[in-house]
Amino acid sequence: MQPVKPRRLQFSVGWSILLAVACCAQMALAEKKVVTDQDKGGTIQMKLGDTLEVRLSANPSTGYMWYLHPKSTALLKLAKQTQTDPEEPGVGRPILQVFTFEPRRVGDGILLLRYVRSWEKPVLGEQQFTLNVAVE
Repeated sequence: MQPVKPRRLQFSVGWSILLAVACCAQMALAEKKVVTDQDKGGTIQMKLGDTLEVRLSANPSTGYMWYLHPKSTALLKLAKQTQTDPEEPGVGRPILQVFTFEPRRVGDGILLLRYVRSWEKPVLGEQQFTLNVAVE
């Protein structure tokens, strides 16, 4: 039986370290982009690896919530959806719905969210949030 050559082990460890450094560098370059109600109709530039956080006011006690429209761009993947607690206790207090998206591929598209009651059919004139998205 021949002994294991240390050189091969060092080569493997070296590549592992290089890969770890490259991954950390990519994560360090990634940005978290945050948009709110005021950014409605605007444009956002993103890169692969970035995340997009959309923070919209809602009042769930009335039944109205923000929902991702089925015709929204396929460039973005909904990674997480949360909401804040009301600042003051009581019925009718607004909250923030927080949507976190990750880009899937390079391209241009439109992110579309609707503010509706889940049990009602869509109607013309419903409140919408649109955002032009460009992923590089």
